[in-house]
Amino acid sequence: MGNKHVTQEVLLEEIERIREFMIYTALKEGLVSDNMVKVSQVLDSKLNELEEIY
Repeated sequence: MGNKHVTQEVLLEEIERIREFMIYTALKEGLVSDNMVKVSQVLDSKLNELEEIY
């Protein structure tokens, strides 16, 4: 059970970093840039990982 909490905490930190980077990318390149799409896909993947823990 302890490992689950650590994993969840790490995932939440990663999600927050990716979210902040996604905002930066959107402001810099626009919402439909290739990089924005890639960052969005990475964020979706991390959110799916988090959902699997619950």
